[in-house]
Amino acid sequence: MHVAIVGGGGTIGSTVAFALRHGRSDPDITLLDTDGDAARGHGIDIQHSGTHGDDVTGTVRGGPVSVDALADADCVVVTASAPRQRGGDQRGGRETYLPENVPVAESVAEALRGIDPVPVLVVTNPLDWMVQRLSDLVGWDRSWFLGYALSETARTAHGLAARRDVPPASVEVPTVGQHGEHVVPVFSRATIDGQSVTVTDDERDDLVDYVREIPYDIVQMRGAADSSRWVTGAGVARTVETILDAREDVLCLSTPLDGEYGESDVALAVPVEVSDAGVTTIREWSLSEWERERFAEGADAVRATLAAHR
Repeated sequence: MHVAIVGGGGTIGSTVAFALRHGRSDPDITLLDTDGDAARGHGIDIQHSGTHGDDVTGTVRGGPVSVDALADADCVVVTASAPRQRGGDQRGGRETYLPENVPVAESVAEALRGIDPVPVLVVTNPLDWMVQRLSDLVGWDRSWFLGYALSETARTAHGLAARRDVPPASVEVPTVGQHGEHVVPVFSRATIDGQSVTVTDDERDDLVDYVREIPYDIVQMRGAADSSRWVTGAGVARTVETILDAREDVLCLSTPLDGEYGESDVALAVPVEVSDAGVTTIREWSLSEWERERFAEGADAVRATLAAHR
């Protein structure tokens, strides 16, 4: 398994590499970054960390972004991003990255066009814009492009678990829609210990606010130079392993839509099955009226962003 991380010299990219390195025994990881020295440094350090693991046989290396470095990757993870912008540490701050990340999308697309199609897992914000933009620029089938959106699922589970006084691992609330202010926790499919539960309107509104606020609370506590890298690193590693091992898990990931859920030419998180061929199936769940309305609002918001920044 060879995973190339574009943006691997940064906080998120290096955390993903560490999570992959210690989550399984056989990963070959290439950290790629415009700052080649930072990527190499992280690569050496993470490679050394494998000494503390059991039967770790893969390699970790780093260097500048190039087509040759991507050519034999089984999966490409994109974490490359401009630095946090003014206002990026406030609620809704993902959108502030957009103007500076337009050339980032173009640069990543240029590198991808030089290789054969492989699954591309995007972590860069604003996520749904980035997924759709890369799909448009690179020109591969849309099924190759996915956007990481599992942190909201984890946050919703923790929020509901705290309110019901149960272990977070016992809670499942998938999240779909826009990665941002219009996130849609699918409360109609909420379960605790596998049993369906009813979430009241007040609980629902409180939990949605929690999910939208908590990433920025974390930034305020840790400083604007940091991020929610631990939940992201673990979630991205899980997603990469699901893709490359062709597990039968259903994950809610952002991917370009073509009529699913009544939306087209826009990437949003939806339940998908994945493999080393990218998205193999998009499942169309029955959503409540509240969930359908929020999903459509998110689609409109992403489309507006796409129209303004192409």
